[in-house]
Amino acid sequence: MSDRQNAVPPANMTGITRGGRGVFVKPKDFRGTLRRLWDLTRGKRNGLGWILLLSALASAASILSPYLSGRAVTAIKDGSPVRFLLIMLLLLYFADWLVKLLQKLLMATVGQRVIHHIRNTLFDRMIRLPLAFFDGHRHGELMSRLTNDIDNISTTISNSLTMLMTYAFTIVGILLIMLFLSPLLTLVACVSIVLIVFLTRFITKRTRKMYAEQQKDLGVLNAQIEEGISGLNVVKAFCHEQEMEKIFTEKNDRLTATAIRALIMSGYLMPLMNVINNLSYAAIAVFSGVMYVKGQIADIGLITSFLLYVRQFTRPFVEIANIYNSFQTAVAGAERVFDIMDRETEPEDRPDSLPFTDPDGAVEFRHVRFGYTPEKEVLKDISLTVPAGTRMAIVGSTGSGKTTLINLLTRFYDVTGGEILLDGHNITDYRMHDLREAFGVVLQDTNLFAATVLENIAYGDPDAPREKIEEAARLVGADTFIRRLPHGYDTVLEQGGAELSQGERQLLTIARAVLADSPIMILDEATSSVDTVTEQKIHHAMLEMCRGRTSFIIAHRLSTIRDSDEIVLLEGGRIAEMGTHDELMALGGRYAGMYLTQTGACVSD
Repeated sequence: MSDRQNAVPPANMTGITRGGRGVFVKPKDFRGTLRRLWDLTRGKRNGLGWILLLSALASAASILSPYLSGRAVTAIKDGSPVRFLLIMLLLLYFADWLVKLLQKLLMATVGQRVIHHIRNTLFDRMIRLPLAFFDGHRHGELMSRLTNDIDNISTTISNSLTMLMTYAFTIVGILLIMLFLSPLLTLVACVSIVLIVFLTRFITKRTRKMYAEQQKDLGVLNAQIEEGISGLNVVKAFCHEQEMEKIFTEKNDRLTATAIRALIMSGYLMPLMNVINNLSYAAIAVFSGVMYVKGQIADIGLITSFLLYVRQFTRPFVEIANIYNSFQTAVAGAERVFDIMDRETEPEDRPDSLPFTDPDGAVEFRHVRFGYTPEKEVLKDISLTVPAGTRMAIVGSTGSGKTTLINLLTRFYDVTGGEILLDGHNITDYRMHDLREAFGVVLQDTNLFAATVLENIAYGDPDAPREKIEEAARLVGADTFIRRLPHGYDTVLEQGGAELSQGERQLLTIARAVLADSPIMILDEATSSVDTVTEQKIHHAMLEMCRGRTSFIIAHRLSTIRDSDEIVLLEGGRIAEMGTHDELMALGGRYAGMYLTQTGACVSD
């Protein structure tokens, strides 16, 4: 286990989980979040003006059809022909269908363009975040933000936004015509609207928090699924299937309970609004009937039109309330997306940053201190000089700070005290890209991608010719098993290398480092998962690969670093011993005891 796995940064961020329980997420300002979404998509909303125009046209049927229906009733009452009015209604409904079709097609294009931009922006932000952020978050929970939360935003933009614009035009248009027909009846109808608005605010104020909690619990469940699947072999090996199922059931039950509460609360809205709508319709019918009997309304068609308008007028408010509920989920997802976008990324290059194109490889650690958390220091006052071309081995017990030292050198983390010099300059003075390009790295954890074997080896040098790639594989002893694969070097590793053994995956990562031909080499437990025969092959390849280069080799198998120019033993974050293999053996200290124990010899107290 690496040092950073032993010391994870504090989990005080939105959506982080501790012990399987979600941290409470307080929703941000609803309008503020929508405003940020609007600002984020600036330049990607081309076509929204046309959608706005189509929304206005789409509301025409709702605005004009009741009026034409009332005129038809009056015409029938007066014995006038109604053919023209019926043809107008048919044409109006056909135009309504055509406009809504065009509206949906255009909105699908604009909506997906916007979501494409949001998804790209979020992913770009994520890959520029420091490792400390990922150490403090479960991967499944982060994947939920990139998929589920973005999908919720996509659904709202693609479906709800066009409906919202259409209903807004419908409400304004109908209100104007109702006022024209009868201001008194319009006043009666507006009483129900006030009740609907009050009810909407009352319910959505409560559902907003519930939907935010639902999205958070969904992220926790996704993290549990990802963790369970990726570690299924360990689960089965230790017969923990029942425990894993129990944990999954608890998180699934929690998500289900949260979702049920949110759905029940939001479910109150539509039935109550329908009751208000029906009562309003009945009140208008009675009130207009009384007015007609008293002669205050002379046209029976006006009553027909007004009743239809009342039905049309309240329905958009009901639908808008329903849309507003869906906006709660989208806003909750957007808040979680912005939570990542607001994180501090890796340090940007300063305007005066130095290029680092032809390094000698001289490294110096000056009083370096570092801790993954403020309360626990992993490295304590490390001072170390590594001349250019030196093959430096770093050994020590688990958690002593070996991998941390390398993480600081490559600027995966920055020191909390002291400084690291490379060719006489602080590593923070160099451009980040140039600095990391100078290192050829074989990490303790093998990482392969869903691509061909050839592409995985060429990851650090995509333009390398095939012959050079195959030569790198032969040099580390990987060529033999690669050619046994179904398509040799062109075999696609569908599961990111999961179909290969751990040792085979490690050989591919070593071949990748060999091909990169970087001036400074870092090998973190490069032979930890291979057999002794393969280890000897890799050992000779490592000697050749490190010749003339500054190299840092972290190893538990001390037999592989005997011929290093310098060996550093770390204990408790400090340098306990340092020297060549022979010097340390002659010293008879901790290193000598470790070496003799590994080689099967006995050492006295």
